Amino acid sequence: MKKRELSILLITALLCVSFLTPSAWAGSKQKHRWEGIAIGVGATLLGCALFNQYNDSTYYSHHKPAVVPASAYRQLPPRYSRYAGHWEVRKEWVPPTHRRVWNPGHYDRVGRWIPGRWIEIVDRRGYWTEVRVWVSR
Repeated sequence: MKKRELSILLITALLCVSFLTPSAWAGSKQKHRWEGIAIGVGATLLGCALFNQYNDSTYYSHHKPAVVPASAYRQLPPRYSRYAGHWEVRKEWVPPTHRRVWNPGHYDRVGRWIPGRWIEIVDRRGYWTEVRVWVSR
């Protein structure tokens, strides 16, 4: 019996403390306005979706689907051509491109003279690409 009285006393104290807090701690009224609007719109859309799904399922449960006889479908004859074949996607390597550029003589960081020479600069790295290829029979 003492646990029950203690729990009732504790709940009552918590309720009183929660009602004693001033409303000034809550912040401005406009601070969370758009969040409330978004929650309301979301709840409306969800409710409409659930309601319409329920109405549609009850409406269509009374109607039987139309049965089309198999003879109504006409099968097309197979198409043969001297150009018969198919497209395939294959991976193809595109090699990198280089160009030779003259690097004139200059001093390096330490102060040593480096004579001019030809150097190769990579314009574009090599890469794999997918290419559609027609494969005939």
